[in-house]
Amino acid sequence: MASIEEILADDAKLTEVTKAVFDQVDADQSGTIDKRELKNAMQQVAREANIEPPTDHAVDQALHALDADGSGTIDVNEFKVLIRQLLEALK
Repeated sequence: MASIEEILADDAKLTEVTKAVFDQVDADQSGTIDKRELKNAMQQVAREANIEPPTDHAVDQALHALDADGSGTIDVNEFKVLIRQLLEALK
């Protein structure tokens, strides 16, 4: 398995990781993540981390921050920004 540094240094690997996580969050396989899917993912992370679940306001803020084109949903390229940030925080 590639290290975080290897993934961050190789755009193809980062894209592969992003797509794998994106496909898990995109429950209806529509090719975009909507507010409901984002909320479900954020709630799952909160449960696993044993922290308070996100409020609707927090979900709205996350969606707005990731939705670069203002479509109201997150596509795989917008999601890649989040994955890069998460990996950078973990290294």
